[in-house]
Parts: sequence; structure tokens; C-alpha cells
Amino acid sequence: MLDFELECKVMRSFVLGLFVFVSSFTVAGENTGMVLTSSGTVTAEISSGQKPLKQGDQIFVNQRIVTDDKSFVVLQFKDGARVSLHSKSAIVIEQYLYNGTEQVTATLRLEAGGVRVIDGASAKSNSGGYKVRTPVALMAVRGSEFTVMLCGDQICTDEETQN
Repeated sequence: MLDFELECKVMRSFVLGLFVFVSSFTVAGENTGMVLTSSGTVTAEISSGQKPLKQGDQIFVNQRIVTDDKSFVVLQFKDGARVSLHSKSAIVIEQYLYNGTEQVTATLRLEAGGVRVIDGASAKSNSGGYKVRTPVALMAVRGSEFTVMLCGDQICTDEETQN
């Protein structure tokens, strides 16, 4: 009897672990949008390597998107948000959940350079549901258009962004 109960607990733990693993895999591979336009060298990096990005390519959760010198990319997310990545920039799409309802969550991590965001339905329908992380700050967006620039590991001052 005791062995049977132990077996049941182990089996439940295994099934729960498998469910969590499969769920995270599905979210990680989910299409979040596409490349609207790009110029120069733009790449998408994932754990298995990197590939060049061009107009019409899909973008996914957990991708790191990088622009080289004299390059840029405009990403169009499923909720209508547009994200423009400046030259010498890198972002990671940490989280993106959108199914056409008000339950929307989006988190981008700016690792280098600058990004301009024109938010979509996620920020309008879910106050604080759209976030941009940087090494020094976390912004929750509530329906707006904004630009963030990093200078090293800090947010640039107005004077630095003018140059």
C-alpha cells in the first residue's frame, strides 16, 4: 500500500513536470509578430545559433534581435505594436502573450542601443501589461509612444541622445 502511494506521488510529480516543460516550450516557440522592414545587418539569435532577419520574417519569444552599425529594424507585433530598433542595438523578447482579448502581456529587454516603441492593444487594454526592461530600469507602458536609449549600462541623458 505504501509503495503504491509513493508510486502515485512520483507519477504525479513526473506528469506535472512534463506539463510545465511542454507549456514553457510552446510559449518559447510562439510567433509574436514579424519584421516589417529592415536595413543593413539584422540578426535573430537563439540558443541554437543565429540567422539574418529580413522583411516578412517571423519573430518569436526568447529571440535576441541585434542590429549592426548603420542598420535598423522595425518589428510589428500581433497586437499592432511597432518596435524600431536603432543601429548597434539588441533586445530580447522575454514574454509575449496576445490572443486578441484584453489579456495581453509583453516584456522586452533592451540590452544595448536604443528602441522606439509605438504600443499596440496590449498597453491600451492592460495597464502595465507592456514592459521594457533595461539594466537600470523597468518601464510599464500605459498607452503611448516612447524612445529609450542606453549609453553603456545607463539610460542616456537628453544631451547624449541628441549627438
